[in-house]
Amino acid sequence: MSSLAKKKPNDLRIYKTKKLLDDLKKKKGFHTELITVYIPHDRKISDVTNHLKNEISESQNIKSKLTRKNVLDSISSLLGQLKNINDIPENGLVMFSGAIPQSNTPGTERNEMYILEPPDRVVTFRYHCASEFLLWPLEEMLTPSDTYGLLVIGRAESAIGYIKGNKVEVVREFTSGIHGKHRAGGQSQKRFERLIEEGEKQFYRRISDSVNELFLTMENLKGIFIGGPGQSKEKFVNDESLDYRLREKILDVVDLGYGGSEGIRALIEKVKDKIEDVKYIQEKQIMQRFMKEISIDSGLASYGLEEIKRALNYGAVDTLMLSERLNLYKIKLECSNCEFSEYRNIKENELEKIKGDIQGEICPNCSSNTFNITENKSIIEELGEIAESTGTDVIILSTETEEGEMLQSTFGGIAAILRYKIDY
Repeated sequence: MSSLAKKKPNDLRIYKTKKLLDDLKKKKGFHTELITVYIPHDRKISDVTNHLKNEISESQNIKSKLTRKNVLDSISSLLGQLKNINDIPENGLVMFSGAIPQSNTPGTERNEMYILEPPDRVVTFRYHCASEFLLWPLEEMLTPSDTYGLLVIGRAESAIGYIKGNKVEVVREFTSGIHGKHRAGGQSQKRFERLIEEGEKQFYRRISDSVNELFLTMENLKGIFIGGPGQSKEKFVNDESLDYRLREKILDVVDLGYGGSEGIRALIEKVKDKIEDVKYIQEKQIMQRFMKEISIDSGLASYGLEEIKRALNYGAVDTLMLSERLNLYKIKLECSNCEFSEYRNIKENELEKIKGDIQGEICPNCSSNTFNITENKSIIEELGEIAESTGTDVIILSTETEEGEMLQSTFGGIAAILRYKIDY
C-alpha cells in the first residue's frame, strides 16, 4: 500500500472530537484569553515550546493585569503538558487552554485544558489567542470530503445524485415524455422514429446540462458512476454533451433493471466494491454481515448492553457496532462521608434530574445523604475504549441508512460480531 494511502477513519476518535467540539463551542472568554495550538506530526516539541515561550514574552505587554495573568496561566499550562509528551502522534495534536468564566463576573475565570489527537492530519502549525477557541480546522476534518457522482439514465426516467460520507442525496429527477414505438408503417413510421430519436437526444442533453452545472462546481468529486437499463446509458455517454472534465471522471457504466431515482440505490449496490472507503458503504456492509450471522444462527451475533460488556471483557468481540444516537451514560455516585460508590446507567436527558434527586438519597453504607456524581462518561466512550484495548474494531453508525436505523430501533444501538461463541 502506498504511504499516501488514506487510513480508515477512527470512528471512536471522530465521536470524541464531535463531543468535545460541542462543548468547546459553548466556552467564551471575557477577552483574548483562550489559546488554541495545532501541532503537525513533523513539528519538533522543542520548536513548539520555544514558540510558546516567545508568546509569554509578548504577553507581558498586555495592559489589563487580569487578562495578562489569565493568558500567562494558559500558556504555562500548555508548556507544563508539553513536558510530558515525547512524540507528536501521527495525526498531530490539538491543544486548548483558556480562562473560562464561571459566571458573568470578571475574576471568576478558571483555567481549563483539553488535548486531543485529531481524526485527521494537522498540516499547518497554528497558534491562536482570542475570546473563543479556534475550532474550524477541526470541524473541517469531520466534514466528509470524498464525493462520488451517481447518474441513473433511463429512456423514460433518469436521476442525478451523489454519495458523500454516510449520506446519499438524489438531487434531481427527470422524465422524458418520449412516446413508445409507433406501429404505423411507411413514411409515418420513419418520421415518428426520427422524432422519438431526436426527443431522446434532447432528453439526454437536458440531463447533461444539469450534471455539468452540479458536478463541475462540486469539491472533491472523486468519480462518477453511471447505470441504467438497456442502451440508454451508453447513448447518454456517447452523446458527448457531458463536459469533457466530467467524462474523464467516469469510473464505471453498469446495467440496472430500471431508471429514475429508484435506480440510485441499485447503482450503489452494483459499484460498492469500488467505493469501500465511503462511510455509507461501510455501515451497510457491517450490518449486513451482522444480520447474516443472526439469520444462520451462528452464535457470532450479539446485542444488548450487558451481553456486549461481557463479550468485550472476554476479548471475544471482533467488531463492535454502536449507534451515534445512543444516548446512554454511565455515572459514578460517591458518598463523600464514607467513600462508598456505585455506578448507574442513565439517559443523557436524565442527568440534570439525577443531580437533584441524589441530594435526597441515603448512603446504604453510612446512612448519610452526601452523594455526589464524580464520574460521567457516555456508554459509547466506555465500550469503545474497552474495545480498542482488546484490538476490536469499532464502528459508530449514523441513522442515515436503513441499517443504521435498524441498529438503533431494533437492537438498542449496541451490537457486535464475535470472534467465537461464548456462553452467557
